[in-house]
Amino acid sequence: MYGKLRYIVLLVLFLGLAAPKSGAQESLGIFNSPKGVGAAVRFPETGGIFYSATAFIDIYGVPTSRCSYPGFKANVSRFYVLEHTGRGAAQLTFYVGPGVSAGYVRDHDKGRGIDLVSLFGDNEGIALALSGGAGCRFDFDGRVSLDLSFTGELGVHVRRNEDERSYFSPSLSIYNNGIIQALYPQLTILFRL
Repeated sequence: MYGKLRYIVLLVLFLGLAAPKSGAQESLGIFNSPKGVGAAVRFPETGGIFYSATAFIDIYGVPTSRCSYPGFKANVSRFYVLEHTGRGAAQLTFYVGPGVSAGYVRDHDKGRGIDLVSLFGDNEGIALALSGGAGCRFDFDGRVSLDLSFTGELGVHVRRNEDERSYFSPSLSIYNNGIIQALYPQLTILFRL
């Protein structure tokens, strides 16, 4: 698990350092959610628009021992600022926007009632999805921000065929966890560079 986390941190640092420099400051942070734990980078706002990239360990099914090991997911989003409110340096920002997600994750069972093959199987595979997110960011006087957001994903999950247990004839289904986990809160602690 910690080996994958190291790659996530390196990816987010690379994205943060490779971004074009401007007068505003990028923010690096820690992503925390019932979905998983990881790292995030937020690029400066220009013209009411900012970009965010998140990479995290997807822990679906791991705490309950339903799955053997965690997955990995990354998301890149473009957010539109709806409103800034606040006094002085303390500010509250509301935003909404689309994005894309991809990763090697587990998915919820196929929803056909009790299906022991999918219920007790790992169901690991590749997820590709369009995402939509909304949230609010609390900017404090200083270098720290707290971000509370929600992200839903609509996409596909490609995994090996459960009957043949091979990738030569893959199973394709809707990525159920993208929809089910849309109401899971995501708390990100951001530090301005």
